Amino acid sequence: MNRTWDRVLGILFGLIALFAVGVMISKNWQAFLEICPITDLLTWDENIRLTAVYDQFQDYRDGKIWRATLPFLEAATWPPLRPIFSLLLLASPGEWPITWKDSFLGLVFYALCFPSIIYIVSRISKSFLFGSLVSIFVLALSLHTSETPAYSLSSMLETQGMFILLWVYWGLYKLYDSVKDLKPGESLPTGSKVAALVSVVLILLFFTKYPYGLLLFISIFLFELISRFPEWIGFVRFSVKVHYKGLRLLFLILVVLLVLSLPVLRVVTDWNLDQRSFKKVLYFLTVLLFLDFNYFLYKNRKGLGEISPPSIKILYLYAILPCFIWLFTNIDRVMSLVNAQMIVNKFVRSFILSLFESPEDKFPASHVFNEPWIFRTFFLFSLAIIGYWLYLNRKEKTSPPVTKGEGRIDSLLSKLQNIAWPKFLKDPLFAITVIVFLQYIVIDASTGNKQLRHVFYPLPALLTILSLWSFRLVQISEKSGKLLFYGIFLFFLIWASSLFLREGGLFSQTYLSKNQFCLKGFDTATFEPAREFAKEIDPQGKYVAFNTFHDEENFQVPGRILASEFDLLFKQKTFEKGKYRNDSKYKWKSWDEFDKALYLGPSCELPPKVVSRAESLGITLEPIKEIKHKTGDYCFKEFRLIRK
Repeated sequence: MNRTWDRVLGILFGLIALFAVGVMISKNWQAFLEICPITDLLTWDENIRLTAVYDQFQDYRDGKIWRATLPFLEAATWPPLRPIFSLLLLASPGEWPITWKDSFLGLVFYALCFPSIIYIVSRISKSFLFGSLVSIFVLALSLHTSETPAYSLSSMLETQGMFILLWVYWGLYKLYDSVKDLKPGESLPTGSKVAALVSVVLILLFFTKYPYGLLLFISIFLFELISRFPEWIGFVRFSVKVHYKGLRLLFLILVVLLVLSLPVLRVVTDWNLDQRSFKKVLYFLTVLLFLDFNYFLYKNRKGLGEISPPSIKILYLYAILPCFIWLFTNIDRVMSLVNAQMIVNKFVRSFILSLFESPEDKFPASHVFNEPWIFRTFFLFSLAIIGYWLYLNRKEKTSPPVTKGEGRIDSLLSKLQNIAWPKFLKDPLFAITVIVFLQYIVIDASTGNKQLRHVFYPLPALLTILSLWSFRLVQISEKSGKLLFYGIFLFFLIWASSLFLREGGLFSQTYLSKNQFCLKGFDTATFEPAREFAKEIDPQGKYVAFNTFHDEENFQVPGRILASEFDLLFKQKTFEKGKYRNDSKYKWKSWDEFDKALYLGPSCELPPKVVSRAESLGITLEPIKEIKHKTGDYCFKEFRLIRK
């Protein structure tokens, strides 16, 4: 097809894709407003993140700039990127409550995936038409899944991850396309913007959610080992000769094995690794190893620059290194990641298998696609294309420089370094395909927290990359086969697009009734205690709070499920003229900014630690109000602060 027709048809189908995205935005938001009964509250993690944003906004408004900025720098559990967005939304004009704004932002990120796909695919394939068709295909499959509609209306991080990960793979494609003909020690041409692109997109992913970035770094590293194995052998030989000897080498091996063994130990033993003392030891060992490794890189930068793969130099210096520096500057960030690693939730058997499973009535859902046969057959078709392409390129090898070893082990390593390695491993499309496959494998192998949401954020990238292999098949086919393979892709496109019109489809009458939009659910009665207690709050009161439902000893009590809801509703009530802050002996050295105290707990008996905390600050708690909820699971007590 000539360029003019490609552009004309590409614009036409691009407009169709954007129209479908617009309809999706309209209908999903309609569902949020008309179907979902709980729009003033978010899910647990989102509530906690938003309450922190409320505090920061008040501090900025009151001129306490450092105290407002510090949470962005600490950011132990959640990176600061999304709280920054939420803070801007909170400061923006409009009548929408912040829970609506933050939920709508999740929908915006999901919608931005599809113009991004048009751009990325058209740049890779050089066909604007193909980019538009792939965008429609991915929208059809990703929208008609068990949980994407609900995620698109939440302020959770899945849709933000979807959007940024697409650009990550575009950056990786550009990187591997730029270095495929470079030899060890060679650099990108002067003026190349690839390193900047890779740096921005990978750091944005890391600052969306720490595990997203770390798991992708592992996948990239594994691919680097596979694709440039002889060059990595050269790196290992150099490292062992000049730095990693004796105790250093033993320390390296032990720490690496310790970190890699965490997922295994969680499964095969009943050891309690979720202890602060163990996590501190792990932190200091990894920091020491990290510092020593970077000292080695800096000290030997000239020698390493001549033997290191050019891709890993860019990835490490511009993305991985700054992310790990950020990670290690706060011990609580490392501890939080270890905590996440220790969580075990068996909602699905396997993230990978969930892509292929048939729909069931099981709750929570264990399947991804509502119509799995489209994905199953398309995946097998894509694997067949990849296999055929590998067969065509199986004989092409790279010619490594011949090196000689010194000693038995070094001689063995030199033989490995001299192996002629398959050239197809440096193909940029093959590279991002292997990395996205590895991403799912690493997620599956490394986490026991088998929540289905973890499989969704790479989904648009996976579908986009598999679609690109259809175009690759057309490119390598003879003229007689091109029409056939165009037809096969159009068959999958039409099959997927039929979902728009079938029951529960975007353009069907049953779209709003057949899909799950309300991540918070429909059980409004569960959250009534939080709303009832919020009515008792003085909007102008300045409260120091003891929400003991956050305490470890109350993790199993019924009120635990409302801990974050209490905080969010109370902050909303006092946001304009009052103040509500959870007490912390590290953060609040005095209670001079408060005039009242508030206690929430499973019983009305004030815990001794609350009394002793007040006495340590020279304050007497004068009771004002006490309310025991009719269920008996919640108690609300309000006090006036009397300074001695």
